[in-house]
Amino acid sequence: MPTTPPLAQQPSPDVGAPASGPPPASPGSRLRAYIALEACAVALGYVVSVLWVGLPAGPSRWALVAGGAVAVAVPLWIKSRRELRQEAEARSAEAIAIEADTKLRLVVGDVTTPIAEVVGKVHQAATEAERGSLRGQLGQLIVEAAANLCDGERARATFFELHGGEMRATAWFGRGDQPETVFTEAPADRRGHEALLLVRFHDFLLVDDVRAETLPRGAEPRPGATYRSFISVAVFCGEQNFGMLSVDAPEPYAFDETDLNVMRAMAQLLGAGLVDRP
Repeated sequence: MPTTPPLAQQPSPDVGAPASGPPPASPGSRLRAYIALEACAVALGYVVSVLWVGLPAGPSRWALVAGGAVAVAVPLWIKSRRELRQEAEARSAEAIAIEADTKLRLVVGDVTTPIAEVVGKVHQAATEAERGSLRGQLGQLIVEAAANLCDGERARATFFELHGGEMRATAWFGRGDQPETVFTEAPADRRGHEALLLVRFHDFLLVDDVRAETLPRGAEPRPGATYRSFISVAVFCGEQNFGMLSVDAPEPYAFDETDLNVMRAMAQLLGAGLVDRP
């Protein structure tokens, strides 16, 4: 039995046959044509001058003509090389941007779909034990997504859960060394005070290099720390505070504003899954 082809494959009655003819010239071919026209114009000017005043009379005049030709040819050659190189770089940058955008769309789609499913299951769970297990899965999915989506090489993402006035690492993914930092309200724990304030005020912090001369309050690394740059974002939902999501890397300037936005989005997803039902 014959089948009807999909609408996308059927010819539209309002659209005629594709126009025939040579394909449009590429920017590179147009640039070469312009340079050739410039060279032809210079050559034509020389021919006209020869017809007007005659050929050079001696070796010195021929040397002068040759020097003039070189003086004209060298700038044209340099110009053509520079413009062709700039054009190639622009095309390469555009291709890289398109590839990165496509990859980001695929990665974000693959990452956020399972996270959203777990968030939904958390709020549909019938028992507290099931809800706790799903929240543990959600935290692990979030840190894996954060470590993979941020650009830093050998990045490690960690969720420090807030409980009883202190924050400890309950989920992490990335480099092999386990996060050991505990943020407390102890008088001598300045880093702990600043981290807890960050969570309390639903703030974030991006530090390019922990060895820089000037650092934000509480950004100093602990002795023996293996990271040079990090991002920390508060995890909350409404008025409920759950802790801090961080990503760090062993090299300085590993993260940028795009990574900060990724971390904030991941923190919001985690907060949506950890919030208690009314």
